[in-house]
Amino acid sequence: MAPEHDVPVLRIGGSLVGLSTSLFLGLHGVPCLSVEKHRGTAIHPRAGYFQLRTLELMRIAGIEDRVIAAAHALYDPNGGFVAVEPLAGREITSYMPDINQGVEDIRPARRLFMPQQVLEPLLKDRALELGSQLAYSTELVGFEQDSTGVTATVRHVDTHAVQRIRARYLVACDGNRSPVRESLGIQMKGHPVMSHSITIYFRADCSRALRGRNLGVIYVNNPKIRGFFRLEKTGLGGFLVIFTVGDIRDPAARNAASDLSPERAAQHVRDAVGDPDLDVKVEDVASWVAVSRAAERYGSASVFIAGDAAHHMPPTGGFNGNTGVQDAHNLAWKLACVIRGEAGPGLLDTYDSERRPAGELAMEQAYQRYVTRSDPDLGTDGMQKQVPDMHVEYNRYRSQAVVPDTAVVDDGKIDIDPRLSRALPGTRAPHLDLRHDGQVISTLDLYGRHFVLMTGAEGAAWATAASAVAARLKTPVTFHVVGRPGSASRLTDLPPHRRTAGQLFSRSFPQAYGIDSTGAVLVRPDGYVGWRAVSHLPDAADQLAASLRSILCL
Repeated sequence: MAPEHDVPVLRIGGSLVGLSTSLFLGLHGVPCLSVEKHRGTAIHPRAGYFQLRTLELMRIAGIEDRVIAAAHALYDPNGGFVAVEPLAGREITSYMPDINQGVEDIRPARRLFMPQQVLEPLLKDRALELGSQLAYSTELVGFEQDSTGVTATVRHVDTHAVQRIRARYLVACDGNRSPVRESLGIQMKGHPVMSHSITIYFRADCSRALRGRNLGVIYVNNPKIRGFFRLEKTGLGGFLVIFTVGDIRDPAARNAASDLSPERAAQHVRDAVGDPDLDVKVEDVASWVAVSRAAERYGSASVFIAGDAAHHMPPTGGFNGNTGVQDAHNLAWKLACVIRGEAGPGLLDTYDSERRPAGELAMEQAYQRYVTRSDPDLGTDGMQKQVPDMHVEYNRYRSQAVVPDTAVVDDGKIDIDPRLSRALPGTRAPHLDLRHDGQVISTLDLYGRHFVLMTGAEGAAWATAASAVAARLKTPVTFHVVGRPGSASRLTDLPPHRRTAGQLFSRSFPQAYGIDSTGAVLVRPDGYVGWRAVSHLPDAADQLAASLRSILCL
């Protein structure tokens, strides 16, 4: 039976990470056929806290404005993370009074709250605009790999009609019980089950207990329940996640899912709000298992896993969905380069070497926050120390697709403060406001499609090297000179008076990127630094070519 479709990439699973994969592949001009067993996008607000890096990727994808507008229609911006006994009672602590406090130098993105079921249609629409094909109500039956790709068998869930699809690569975004991962024999490593949890979706007037506070995530810790709220800005509804119930010494305490009756769910909401007379309408209750684990590898040959298929973590910290979106972004440009013949197949191996450590870091940090915020009785054995959220949002990569700066001693740390990275290879290229044709833009607006070579005001000689290397390797390389303030260059630094003295974000372009005015930085299509030359090199073209060959695994 011959395949009925032949596509470069077949994607399994159509939720947050699956749709992001289709979108990012579309940005790179790679057609993607997506198979999803459900009838449409999410109907419940699962992941709902989106971090700086994720919003940067929405900006690159051209939908940042749509995302912000949809988010602010439901939630006030800049809410905080707090812990309360009940909502109407005592506030225990504030973990983060304002989710965007202190991130001014990481602009232009801003963290925000947004229900997953509102974001997914935006991702879907953009993916379709970019040429993706989506097949809902269709499930994967099985797949086979060979030396040149994958042949998958899919079935419509209603008609039971079966089709065979041939793809060069398969990307599985098929959830935490991933059948694809299971078929590949990939094991999950991490911590034991923490709880059998529930999420209660409800309508109730909590505005009185909210008392006008702008609270994005509300942890609840009282003798009856431990978990967290997310409420709409009206205070008239939301969802409540419950990790444990009653006396934690009771063996049943970590099994909140043992009784899913609407009456018991409504009482949980009253206990969390602190209003015994609250009129609660329970719309739905979902049960799930709180675990914190990561895959031992992120794929096999022509098949890759991403998102929940690659890492499970509790919602504490909001890392899982954001980590999955970054998985998709990292994999998409690499698939595109290999499919177009610009890179060797070894580039796809760097997906695992870059994203698996990132997933493990996020998983451990989510576990750390789960224990410290919601269930300290689990103890600290095997728990890593907390690192700042921003260090988890912006990953540090070490792989064949990164050429180390030999002048810098590698400290071996798996996380890094993006404010201090100074375009160190393997880190996200720093944000800096620049003037471009009279308009102020972010350096991040220059990245996202191709390799970009950035140089200082006296680095024009790099233009010849960039042009020669792009022609030699048949790989697009965009070139930019960042001129001094007021120069005739199309792209210039801002004058000192536009920057605030003493602040990290007052740096000039060479200072921010760790080079002198003749140096250059090669930024990969994902906005991460692949190579850096602090000063101009006599053999610039050869050095640039060797670095790009190494990154592309040629």
